[in-house]
Amino acid sequence: MLSAAALLAAAAVSAADIRVPAADVAAALGKARPGDRIIVENGTYSDLELKWRGHGTAEAPLRIEAETPGGVVFTGSTTLRMAGEWMEISGFDFRDGTPRSGSVVEFRCSGDVANDCRMTDCVIDGYNPVRRDAAYSYVLLYGRRNRVDHCTLTGKLNLGVTLIVILDEERNQQNFHRIDHNHFGPRPVYGSNGAETIRVGTSQQAYKSSNTIIEENLFDHCNGEVEVVSIKSSDNIIRRNIFFESEGVLALRHGDRNRVEENIFIGNGKRNTGGIRIVNAGHTVKGNTLFGIAGERFFSALALMNAVPNSLPNRYCLVENVEVTDNTFVDCTNIEFGTGRDLERTLAPERILFARNTIVNRNLAEPFIAIDRTDGFTFRDNRVDLAGKCSVAGFSNGAVKVPAMPSEAEIREGRGAPHYTARESAAPSSFEILVVHAGEDLPAAVERAAAGATIVLADAGGDYPVARALVIDKPLTIRAAGGARPEIRFNGSRGDNMITIADGGELRISGIGFAGTLEPGKALAKAGISTAANMIKPYNLYVDNCEFRDFGESGFFAVKGTQATFAGRVEIRNSTFRDLSGDAINYAAERDDKGRYNADDMIIENCQFYRILGIPVNIYRGGSDESTAGPYVSILNCNFEDCCNKERGSVLRLTGPQILEIKGCSFANSGRGGRSIRLDEATWEKIAVSDCNFSNAGGILSMTGTVVKGELYDIEPEYTDAAAGDFSQREGSALAKLGIGVKR
Repeated sequence: MLSAAALLAAAAVSAADIRVPAADVAAALGKARPGDRIIVENGTYSDLELKWRGHGTAEAPLRIEAETPGGVVFTGSTTLRMAGEWMEISGFDFRDGTPRSGSVVEFRCSGDVANDCRMTDCVIDGYNPVRRDAAYSYVLLYGRRNRVDHCTLTGKLNLGVTLIVILDEERNQQNFHRIDHNHFGPRPVYGSNGAETIRVGTSQQAYKSSNTIIEENLFDHCNGEVEVVSIKSSDNIIRRNIFFESEGVLALRHGDRNRVEENIFIGNGKRNTGGIRIVNAGHTVKGNTLFGIAGERFFSALALMNAVPNSLPNRYCLVENVEVTDNTFVDCTNIEFGTGRDLERTLAPERILFARNTIVNRNLAEPFIAIDRTDGFTFRDNRVDLAGKCSVAGFSNGAVKVPAMPSEAEIREGRGAPHYTARESAAPSSFEILVVHAGEDLPAAVERAAAGATIVLADAGGDYPVARALVIDKPLTIRAAGGARPEIRFNGSRGDNMITIADGGELRISGIGFAGTLEPGKALAKAGISTAANMIKPYNLYVDNCEFRDFGESGFFAVKGTQATFAGRVEIRNSTFRDLSGDAINYAAERDDKGRYNADDMIIENCQFYRILGIPVNIYRGGSDESTAGPYVSILNCNFEDCCNKERGSVLRLTGPQILEIKGCSFANSGRGGRSIRLDEATWEKIAVSDCNFSNAGGILSMTGTVVKGELYDIEPEYTDAAAGDFSQREGSALAKLGIGVKR
């Protein structure tokens, strides 16, 4: 009888290497034996439906490897479905594709799941659809005891969680999956819920044990939404991960008895960088280190939530029997207890041990913010080094030695696919200047311009008719040479925008006029500046010293963000909007009330609005979802004259900006049939209206009645030169002396 060692040796001798192209792997697996190695020939493979079923053993796993790591590239609509036991795949790249259906990689195939299988040294990068609201994930983990390690998952721009652990039936529960040593690469702010990086379970499985281990991963600028890692099940371990400048938190959202240990969070003071948010019971949060976390509320360095009485599992259950011990907070702005307290979430945390924690921040007077009562907490043996002496029982004052922040090399070492090299961003480097004269083909000049180029409209006051949109699919600057504004107008046979921002586009435009006057026999423009119908990438728009006039139909807009498009930043300054039948600035295309919105940061400053039939500024973020922190909106020193006097009309219709400042604005002869400012704000949103003037104008409609933070006036304006279209307040006038409606 052969010994176990002899049997293993015999198996090793009999194991075979099988070389095949990617399309033949499934057939090779049908003949393969445990211990065999299937080597996939290098190449780029497109539009494959890979279905890999294999059966290895613990002693002799079945391996499927790229000929050289990174040498096998899958693209197009290629997807991978894998099922079986003890199968390992390694060295494959999925790049720049879009799955025809489902997700990119799934640990299941035609009803069968994978158990004890492994995906290592693989890359999924830029696998995106043409529209950002088309939802799917990169990886779905089914079965039990599977491992995803040393992979790089990056470049995700569309809706959907990057990696999900599925717990929908018993064979996927108590799974003991291991997700380790991966690099989850940068993901921009999505602008709604559903853009997590990892999610384990759903609220339906909150009290099912997953036993998933998430360890030694790097979450690098994972900004999609507030929950970078969303735990929605029980008995998971999240340890020794690094969260680097990610605008979001590790959220224990549903489920009990999860352990969060020895993770490092590095915020470097950046907006909305977060730490750990806790809901439900029995958790242990121990030995974590947080540096420079600047988020507030749901984005706090540490947030223990208030609960809903008699809550359903998918809402907010009581935070109780939680231990928060031996953690270090260095220069973090917010540690909150009772986060989310409102008329629904009224139950403060109970039976909380907060012990042996260290808090260092010389800019804070207190170690934590109590949103609700804290008599359910036991504070013991905590150390603080704050701006002043802390008198809270359980906290001792004194100098504290701050731990060293890991270097970038230490942060990245051993995490991600070893063969992966990040693609360099195509930073605009062209200093090209293209001069375009009146009557020349302006859209053609835009098409041939290199990224980063400047297009100069050379003829002061010149007429620049365009029969098709100027498509901005790269960073460009368009400006006037000087003198009177050159004017772009539309004279195409089919309606189009004058300027369309498309994927890859960023536009800086200054000194240009947009005229919507209809030319006989031609179509009307749809908008002055708008976005393409299908976009996946965020864009930026900067408008300065421009004029938009004579758009004579209610469905046409001066500046518009369309549905399923997203601007990182929009700045509109020193510009005039006059004689418009539609909205002047419209970022209100998302109407599903799921918290989606069309621009993160919006600044409208020193602008003049005259004779607007539609809404001068219309921004919408509907619903009560709290998964994002935006939009951030500032409307400063603007003048509104004879705007939107319709019944129930609004000069500013601002639904759901979470940070909003309206300051130094004058509303005259406007909003008389409705309101000058119509808000639909939640109690947690930071809204401030100050130093504004309302003369023969509608007032403010507010849900909370707490938005006015400064003086309001009723003074008739005196314009600098209304006949010439200059509606800034005349120097020396009463409003100018108050600093309202003046150019700055």
